[in-house]
Amino acid sequence: MILAIQGILTGMVVGSLCGLFGMGGGSVLVPAIAHVFGLPVKEAIGTSLVIIVFTSLASLINYLRSNCVNTKLAFLIIPFGIAGAQSGVFLTSRLPDNLVKYIFILVIASLGIKMLFHPDNSADQGTEKENHNKIKAVVIGTFAGFVSGLCGVGGAVLIIPLFFIFLRIPMHACIGTALIVIFFNALSGGAGYVIRGLVNFKIAGLLAIGSMAAAPLGSRISINTPKERLKRIFAVILILSGLSMLL
Repeated sequence: MILAIQGILTGMVVGSLCGLFGMGGGSVLVPAIAHVFGLPVKEAIGTSLVIIVFTSLASLINYLRSNCVNTKLAFLIIPFGIAGAQSGVFLTSRLPDNLVKYIFILVIASLGIKMLFHPDNSADQGTEKENHNKIKAVVIGTFAGFVSGLCGVGGAVLIIPLFFIFLRIPMHACIGTALIVIFFNALSGGAGYVIRGLVNFKIAGLLAIGSMAAAPLGSRISINTPKERLKRIFAVILILSGLSMLL
């Protein structure tokens, strides 16, 4: 019973964050699963990716309704994200747990710091603008997918700041577009961990129940929040979640 309550409550926190900031939850889920449920880092990563599949789908609905999704851009980079995720899974299964842990900390915390101090852009591009730099988009998708598989993050921790900084996409559209990519990255990466026996399905199921219930509320709040405030909160969460793995 205690395990069920812990799982559902943790899932609700993760679902709220996913809806608010487009974070699939990996940057929060991996340390939470490792600390709260005591799973090894690799199993925590695999379990988080399975949960992210369901959480990102639940969060996406309100962004689609509010026209905050660039579907053309998302489907351009999805194949490259999937390929990158499989490469990351292949590599992490052969690396020591501590090395994967420190790569996770470095990637998450450094991106949070960069985004926190990056000046707000005044981009007003529509969500379906077609002339984004396709090469930049493909590089972003591939790199985000690779880190997703390697570190168990859904990709938002990379995709959202990189979309915002390099493609100059408005913050809300960054989040909505990232959720589509996150779903497919997590689906691909999670399948790789399932095949390798690195997923705890009991914990995944409990957290997925809580996260899917809370995600739609988080997305509604996010859509009505100013983009600059969203950016700053997002950056702080990245920094704290990365540093929490040092505890």
